[in-house]
Amino acid sequence: MEAARARGRERWAAAGDLPMPEEKPPSRQFKLKPRVAVIAAAAALLVLAGIVAVTSSGGSGDGNTDIAQPSHSYVPGLITPPEALPDESSSANSMNPTLASSALGLIPPTTTQPAPPPADRAPSGAKSLTTGPGCGGYTNVGSYRDGRKGWVDHGDGKCGSTFVSIPMSGDARRDDSSAYGQWTFAATGSCDVSVFIPNGNLEEVGGNPTVYYVFDRNGVGGIPMASFAIKQVEKRGQWVSAGKFKASGNLTVQLLTRGQDWNNSGPTYAHHAASAIKADCTV
Repeated sequence: MEAARARGRERWAAAGDLPMPEEKPPSRQFKLKPRVAVIAAAAALLVLAGIVAVTSSGGSGDGNTDIAQPSHSYVPGLITPPEALPDESSSANSMNPTLASSALGLIPPTTTQPAPPPADRAPSGAKSLTTGPGCGGYTNVGSYRDGRKGWVDHGDGKCGSTFVSIPMSGDARRDDSSAYGQWTFAATGSCDVSVFIPNGNLEEVGGNPTVYYVFDRNGVGGIPMASFAIKQVEKRGQWVSAGKFKASGNLTVQLLTRGQDWNNSGPTYAHHAASAIKADCTV
């Protein structure tokens, strides 16, 4: 048998046509390598896409995330946020004020005289009351002296020519609750309130704006009846009408300290000015 096979091979060789060697299927190892490569490439693409998505959505990685916005709806120069004030149904006895803040203090002043008028010059049928530094009825709460940084007194101590510069909190949206100016009137009825803005530079009269609360009580506390804002830097040396408010025996006006007393160059030492406030009240 072996001899026959040898002779057969010799005949094929003599014909110059050897049979093709038998092909063997590739091993399983080589079949799996391309597939593994494809799976690995797909996985790498998915990981890369995830990284790009996290980075573009503000996740950690570059530190350049959006700053959370405060939920407080107060806008400097506008009315105190409505959620902090009672609605009309809960304050039926209060009159809606005409707010100087509606125009950022641009409402024409009641007069341009440089000092408060005397009480006997009140409108006909009205009782005029003036309070403020040097006038009585005014209180500095939380005052302290620290050169140009602290509370600063101006004038000769007389009513109409004296005012106080109150330091700002440093934040246009937040107050220093331990410091404020307070004017109190013993009044009943409907009161037209006017605020005098003295003359002075930014460190003396720098409210931009200055925000005030109004309370139908003796002193501050609880929810204010109303609020208004005056841009003092544009109303220096003028009276500004703050509006008409209901008084049930006492009326209190509070000056808040919210305000920015710095800029990109450093501190400006801007202050709010507290001078005379007049209330013309009719029963």
